[in-house]
Amino acid sequence: MRLRKLTLAIALTALAAGTLAAPAVAGDPSISKLKQQLRQAKQLRERARERARLAAAGLAGARELHAATSVAGDPATLDPATLDPTLDPATLDPATPEPLSALVVTPVSMDPALAALLLADGVVTADEVAAQQARSVRAGTLARRWTLKVRRLQRRLRTLQRIAAWNRRGQWKPLIEIAGKKYGVSTAGLHRMMMLESGGSRTIGSTYKGLFQYYPSTWSGSWNPWRRESIYNGWAQIRATAYALSRGMGRSQWPNTYPMAF
Repeated sequence: MRLRKLTLAIALTALAAGTLAAPAVAGDPSISKLKQQLRQAKQLRERARERARLAAAGLAGARELHAATSVAGDPATLDPATLDPTLDPATLDPATPEPLSALVVTPVSMDPALAALLLADGVVTADEVAAQQARSVRAGTLARRWTLKVRRLQRRLRTLQRIAAWNRRGQWKPLIEIAGKKYGVSTAGLHRMMMLESGGSRTIGSTYKGLFQYYPSTWSGSWNPWRRESIYNGWAQIRATAYALSRGMGRSQWPNTYPMAF
């Protein structure tokens, strides 16, 4: 039981830090929109990974070609292991030497067009290898960034799905924990005030409505970042109330229950 409580406490702390880390706003994307962002990010991650793979292959190939062509331009001095086995050295005319691109075997994993470009002037230089290394580093960095982006979106999506489930089932305690930690409000006091106001029922009330019994005009006031949400939305009321209490609005808005709860 202690382990379960500790695990829940750690999870709620992470949710409080990650869900609403910015100042009070109601601009969290919908779950469907976040799923769309995640799909797009995954597509871009795969493209970046493929570019990184090609860049790494280009770098490895450039290093092989540099080793094969860094000796003089005379084909006779080339390492036999790097020569195209389909060529018969006896057929080569010394007076009209073949270009190195025709003599050297292009590494299997390397883009032939890149190999031809590097061999166009007859030799692959150390500077050209360095340029391919820089390209590989850039591509790898971009792939890692998109990988991290996907992971962040996945965590955020799981968080929103969990919050939506709690809100749908009326499980207010974990939501109060998140909002209380975010705004520095006593979660026990926030829970007590909710119970005093509505008994934990989001649909109760005629003049005053919802978990914390807001008057509609108060709920729709410009102070409330969640005023466009339904007044019966429990998660919206919990966040709005924690935010209001953090701004010192407790005694003025809940004159009867605030002193009893806090």
